[in-house]
Amino acid sequence: MRHGKADRSATSDEGRELTSEGVAQNRAVVKKLFSQSPIIDKGFVSPFERAKQTAIDFHLAFPDVELEETCLLIPESDPYDVLNLLEENQDHHVILIAHNPLLSRLCSLLVDGTMEGTRQVETSNALCVMMDIIAPGCGELKYVLSHV
Repeated sequence: MRHGKADRSATSDEGRELTSEGVAQNRAVVKKLFSQSPIIDKGFVSPFERAKQTAIDFHLAFPDVELEETCLLIPESDPYDVLNLLEENQDHHVILIAHNPLLSRLCSLLVDGTMEGTRQVETSNALCVMMDIIAPGCGELKYVLSHV
């Protein structure tokens, strides 16, 4: 899941907070995600403020999901490092709450087998990628939820 619309006037990228519109976007997507009744038992969250705010709304709808902060989900992280994280947690149904360009590159890697794909994860989008084998190109994009 990518965070909602964030304020651009913060002094650092790490400190950028969601706008009121971004909070509303997130809540709409979390509500749609909840209605899908996904099986999620573990989550990883970027330490950046807007991702942590998104995680709060997610956790209100999914209180039993254990959420863990990780620097592997900052915007410029290597998608292969996230792939390794998923492999280490392959016994779980995982949600990632993070940013672009990481999420778009990761989605392309998981589904298309390359980071050069044209998949774009928009703000306040939740994507469901199913994988029997954790490897590039082995994912199937089941659905994309947006705030609109």
